[in-house]
Amino acid sequence: MTLELKKLETTSLSTEILELQKEAKNHLVNSKSENTKRAYQNDWKQFSNWCEKNGLQELPADPETLVYYITFLGRKFKASSIKRKMAAISQRHETAGYPSPTKTALVKGVWDGIQRKIGIKEVGKDALWLEELRQVVQAIPQNKLIGVRNRFMLVIGWAGALRRSELVQLNIEDISITRDGLILHLNRSKTDQKGEGQEIALPYGSNPLTCPVRSYEDWLTTSSISEGPVFRRIDRHGNIMGRLTPQSVRLIVKDCCEKVGLNPDRYGAHSLRSGFCSTAAKAGKPEHQIMRQTRHKRSDSLQRYIKKANLFEDNAASGIGL
Repeated sequence: MTLELKKLETTSLSTEILELQKEAKNHLVNSKSENTKRAYQNDWKQFSNWCEKNGLQELPADPETLVYYITFLGRKFKASSIKRKMAAISQRHETAGYPSPTKTALVKGVWDGIQRKIGIKEVGKDALWLEELRQVVQAIPQNKLIGVRNRFMLVIGWAGALRRSELVQLNIEDISITRDGLILHLNRSKTDQKGEGQEIALPYGSNPLTCPVRSYEDWLTTSSISEGPVFRRIDRHGNIMGRLTPQSVRLIVKDCCEKVGLNPDRYGAHSLRSGFCSTAAKAGKPEHQIMRQTRHKRSDSLQRYIKKANLFEDNAASGIGL
């Protein structure tokens, strides 16, 4: 998606202003994460193609055009996907200097009706609870390089409540070993796009299988990696290659879960993060402690994990003689 600044007569501008204009455009482009920009670009392209196909104007789009489009999307997309596509269309209009059609009463009314029809519940992946993590890790062969890597990935991803993008961005230089455990230095994350930096403490574990420190030391010793990306591709001959992709993390989690009889369709990279949240909540850890580890900005984002973990706590159907 092309972001725009107000057009000025370049002939009347000084060299300094022209340079500042160029720099400001770069800042505007960098105002969103790469993942968000890619998603918005695809969403706008889809909307533009749909408008062209149906003989409608995409920029500026009439509210009626957007109403027809989201009605079309409501036939096959989830509410969360439609909401993102509407955000992309809104931003494209606003950066081009037009009012967003998504903010009109007509579009809002139709959007409310669509949500009532298709529902807004988000179906995520199952949480990988601590008992299941131990089961999965125990089944990973430790006599192969790839097994040592995968064990450390699962353990640190779970204990640090890390997102898959955060896992693959980790470098050796970002991990410190202290007498109390590991400290991860995250330079950038989903909730820290401006690079303020966040630190996550991972204490020694009581179980060698799921101890973050032991798992890390085993990976360093086995791989002989001393700098650069922590998690790397490994070919079938055992050669260590370049940095893993976020998609690889998802596939590794699914594959490891399937090998112990868990349904791979119900698990993914996010199962590590949600597994930590659920297990910590079930163990009675205070909300502020969990949020410190997960780096949630708002407690309501964490509440869905806590509520699910505590469904059977103080349950009215318990202890009444069923």
